[in-house]
Amino acid sequence: MQKIPCERTIPHEPGIYIYKDLKGDIIYIGKAKDLKKRISSYFAKKKQWDKVAALVKKIASVDFIIVDSEEEAILLESNMIKEHYPKYNVSLRDNSPLTYALITNEEFSRLLIVRKDRHGKIRGPPGKAFGPFLAGSGKGLVLGLLRKAFKIRTCGSPMPRKVCLQYHLGNCDGPCEKKISGEEYNVGVGKISSILSNQENVGKYMDEMEVDMKKESTKLNFEKAIQIRNAWRALSGLSGRTKVDEIADRDEDYVVIVDEGGRARVQLWKMIHGVIRNRQKYEFEYAIEDTVSTFLSRYYEQNKIPRNIYLNKIPEDKEALENHLERIRGGAVNLNRFPSKGNRAELGQLIEKNILMEKAGGADLSVVRLQRELNLPKLPYIIECFDVSNLGEKDVVASMVRFANGQPRKSDYRKFRIRTVEGQDDFASIKEAVFRRYRRLLDEGEPLPDIVLIDGGLGQLHAAKNALEQLDVEIPLFSLAKKEELVYGVNLMLPVRMSRNNEALQVLQRARDEAHRFAISYNRKLRSGIKNRGKTEGDAGKKLKF
Repeated sequence: MQKIPCERTIPHEPGIYIYKDLKGDIIYIGKAKDLKKRISSYFAKKKQWDKVAALVKKIASVDFIIVDSEEEAILLESNMIKEHYPKYNVSLRDNSPLTYALITNEEFSRLLIVRKDRHGKIRGPPGKAFGPFLAGSGKGLVLGLLRKAFKIRTCGSPMPRKVCLQYHLGNCDGPCEKKISGEEYNVGVGKISSILSNQENVGKYMDEMEVDMKKESTKLNFEKAIQIRNAWRALSGLSGRTKVDEIADRDEDYVVIVDEGGRARVQLWKMIHGVIRNRQKYEFEYAIEDTVSTFLSRYYEQNKIPRNIYLNKIPEDKEALENHLERIRGGAVNLNRFPSKGNRAELGQLIEKNILMEKAGGADLSVVRLQRELNLPKLPYIIECFDVSNLGEKDVVASMVRFANGQPRKSDYRKFRIRTVEGQDDFASIKEAVFRRYRRLLDEGEPLPDIVLIDGGLGQLHAAKNALEQLDVEIPLFSLAKKEELVYGVNLMLPVRMSRNNEALQVLQRARDEAHRFAISYNRKLRSGIKNRGKTEGDAGKKLKF
């Protein structure tokens, strides 16, 4: 098996992979639902097609860009191939499967299916484009359904003077004979535009289609029901709008800079004619200067300057820098912060995710984000989480689960029968479990975890803190409260609130929920008299002192 020439651990994420030769030239760009599996498959096979074997021999380095879905990988692959035309992608140059819906800028608009040319420009009459469609031949069915539902004309331009068959079939209101005013006609055009431009509106329309499909099925009109079902499936492909190809048809740059204490990592993604075409990566050391201003001034003195540049940080000398760039460009330049929502916001998050993935090496992205969110001195590769279960005053138990690189390591789980606590006292029970766990690790010379997480609020947190202080042990200690999902820390002035889709919060939630499940399971087995085969954390007859 040939070794993969990649300095970083390749993740199990969707994205595109980029093969380069010894000169650093891109020789192949591909897409994958799982980058790790796809790239590994090139180097694991002993017998390969001649073209693949020739490609593998020339691969000197592997790079990749992660995205959030397989559809985005398809788009980004297509865009990057059009920009670089790698040698081994020749057959794909003019074979893009991506199509768009276009509402024309006419008095009585039409809804057309169009493509983009090799420069990323829409082929067709002036209008507003939506998409792209990724659902294959179903796109025509969807657009046909929308045309009929909102009675949009299908005749050519200029518009004929007499009504056609579509009018008699009830699919058009006959604007050619002025049977409908432009104002009334544009109501339907506006609805289509709303459906195609907003993912939530697509969902609402799909719900209506699902109701219609059930009605037709109840009437035994199965052919009509199948048509609606096929349209529903195709429209579901459209609802997954993509941030890498769904922004204004203009040239823009997107820049994300991550500071790492004297060193900065930068990724710059270039949009050309409304299509993400290229990514550039930089690293540089700095002292105390503004890293954003330093990078922008140096980079754009040698590269084309777009009118709009989106940044995750605004430079301190924003106005002066804009004036400087305007003189070089010979036109207006706007330095904008990424918005808080929308496609540009999601694109900024995606770029940051790629930077963090590079920084992490082989670590899971959730672990890297957790280090940033909690300002930890090192990656929290090993997380241990505690919970208490007391379904009554007897059989009070505690659990400890261990996560390594964001994943549960069940062989290291431990459970405790609480010995020194009378009745239901979660604080004292947590204190005992934490004390016993880390006294044993110290006695046996075993390494301590990178962080300790407690299921609960401030009370449970301080109980665990007291146990660690008695052992004279310093481990970053946090608790996660269930209701509001706030993270408390012994060194935090205020609790940390993270968004629900933040990988850092999600790994803490998984650890907390697993500790809770494990504690409940142990308690139930004890109460039912079932012998438990798992490992119980004992103390070899030692007397516990608190």
